[in-house]
Amino acid sequence: MCFADTSVSVDIDPDEITAIQYRCMDCKTNFKGLGKKISCPSCQSKNVKKM
Repeated sequence: MCFADTSVSVDIDPDEITAIQYRCMDCKTNFKGLGKKISCPSCQSKNVKKM
């Protein structure tokens, strides 16, 4: 179980989650991410592109 807030909980089946591969256009780091507001884990830039 994943807790997003004390008032909200979400059951997540790890077999149904597929992370998307991204590339940061600023620091050129490749990484996997989930969600709508993706930022680079290395430099925190939001200038990312789906691979």
